[in-house]
Amino acid sequence: MRVLVTSWGWRSHFYPLVPLAWALRAAGHEVLVASQPGMTDIITGAGLPAVAVGEDLDFAEVFGGRIGRVATRAERARGTVPESVQPAVTADGGVVRFATAMLGDLVALGREFGPDLVVFEPQNLAGAVTAAALGVPGVRQLWGPDETTQLELDRLSVLGPLAEQVGVDLADVRQAGDLLLDPCPPGLQVRLAAPSEPVRFVPYNGPTVLPDWLRRPPPDRPRVCLTWGTMMASLGIDSALDLPGLVAELAGLDIELVLALHPAQLEGLGELPDNVRLPRTPLALQLVLPSCQALVHQGGAGSMMTALAAGVGQVVVPLVSDQHFNAERLVGIGAGLSLPDGAARPAEVRRLVTDLLADSRIPRRAAELAEQVAAMPSPAQVVPVLERLCSTTRTGSLSGAPL
Repeated sequence: MRVLVTSWGWRSHFYPLVPLAWALRAAGHEVLVASQPGMTDIITGAGLPAVAVGEDLDFAEVFGGRIGRVATRAERARGTVPESVQPAVTADGGVVRFATAMLGDLVALGREFGPDLVVFEPQNLAGAVTAAALGVPGVRQLWGPDETTQLELDRLSVLGPLAEQVGVDLADVRQAGDLLLDPCPPGLQVRLAAPSEPVRFVPYNGPTVLPDWLRRPPPDRPRVCLTWGTMMASLGIDSALDLPGLVAELAGLDIELVLALHPAQLEGLGELPDNVRLPRTPLALQLVLPSCQALVHQGGAGSMMTALAAGVGQVVVPLVSDQHFNAERLVGIGAGLSLPDGAARPAEVRRLVTDLLADSRIPRRAAELAEQVAAMPSPAQVVPVLERLCSTTRTGSLSGAPL
C-alpha cells in the first residue's frame, strides 16, 4: 500500500500517529507524512519522510480565547448545559482555519502520490476531505477518548466550504473516517461515530535521551512527576496555574518531585528544594513514568494515555475543553483524581496527590488498566486490518469489509 499520513501543525497531534506509521513501513508499505511547514523537523525527527503542505499558522493567535470546557455528563443529562460552555466547531474556528490552510496542497499531494489510504488524527478535517477527494478510505487514529463526539458541528457550514474548495461532494466526506483506531481500554471511550478497531497505545514523546539518573534504582520515597503540556505554554493559559506555588506545595510532601516542564514554564520557580529534580534536557514521559507513583498534569490525551500505559495514578487539573473531557473519563474508570472545575489551587492539588498516594485502589486500578492496554493489538497487528480495508474497497464493497 501507499499510505498518506496527515496531521495539522501541532506536534502533540502528530505524535500518536508515529507508531502506526512505523508499523506500516516495517510491513513494507510506503508512507508519506504531510503537515504544515513548521512540522517538517518534528516529522523527520521521528524518522519519517515529510512533505510540507499549506502555510504555517500561529497556534496561539488562532486558538487564543476559543477553547472552553466541554459540558459534563451530569449537565447534559439534566439539560442544564450553560450556553457559555456548549462546545461547537464553527466555520471560522481554529480547526477549520488549520484545515483550510493545508487542504489544497494536501489534495494536490495526494493526487501526485496516489495513496491507497489516508490516515489522519481526530481534529484534522483536511484529512477526511482529502480521503473523499481521492476516493480512498480514511482512517482516523484516535489519541484517547474521542472528544469530537461531544462537539457540535454543522456539516453544511463547516465542512461544506472545505469540500467545495477541492471539488468534493459533501455527502462523500466521512468526518469520522471509514474506520476508527481506538487506543482506549474498556470504559474509557465514549460511543464512537464509525466502525472501530482497538489498537494499543504505544507512547511516543519525540526524540529523547535516557538520562543517567533514570538508569539508577528509584528513590525509597515515592516519585511524582509534574508536567504541564506544550499547548498550555503556547497559549499562555498556564498562567492560570500558580506553578511556583504548586511546586512548593508538592515539594513539602515526602516525595521526589520530577518536573517535566516546557522551558517557558521554568521562570519564577526560584531555588528548588533538594527533593525536586529539574532535568535540563527534554524528558520524555514514556521514560520517567514507569518509575513514578503519580503524575500531575493538565489532562492532555498524550499525558493521560502515556500514564495509563505505564500503570500510574493521575491527578488532573484541567483548564480547557478536551482536558475537562479526559479528566471526567479518567475519574470515571477509577484511575485518577481531578479538580472538577479546573481551579488552580496548589493546596488542593497537594491534597489530591496525598490522597492518591495513600489510597491503594487507584494504583491497583491503574495497574489493571496498564495490563489491558498491553493486551490490545499492537500497531503492527492492526496493519493487516488496514490492508483488508484497502483490498475490500478496491473490490467496491467497503460496507462488507471484515473489520
